[in-house]
Amino acid sequence: MNRPEDLAAPPPETAGPPPSASGKLISIDYIRDLFKLGRTAAYELTHRPGFPDPVEVSPHCYRWYVSEVDEFAATLRRERAQGRTRRARTPHLPDPATPPRRITGKVRAARPRKQAS
Repeated sequence: MNRPEDLAAPPPETAGPPPSASGKLISIDYIRDLFKLGRTAAYELTHRPGFPDPVEVSPHCYRWYVSEVDEFAATLRRERAQGRTRRARTPHLPDPATPPRRITGKVRAARPRKQAS
């Protein structure tokens, strides 16, 4: 006779935390707060290449290791800081030799508003 313990599925092989990750799991709400994103944008971020893989807690319930997400955020900050130092911003100034633009075309009177009935 089959007992409920015998029918239980074996635990997934990826159930344990990776050796480098802390054991704390976070939800999408933590990711939203960390990156200051809405719900849809946060889920799009989780599908981005390089974002840590989720841990499936149950069907339709995913969590991420806080240390991996924090590391990903730090990498984004470093890349953004390097991008700022590479290019210097020059203010856009109009060319003094070019005359200012003129608006051309026909001018027509505005239509009168409809009367409320």
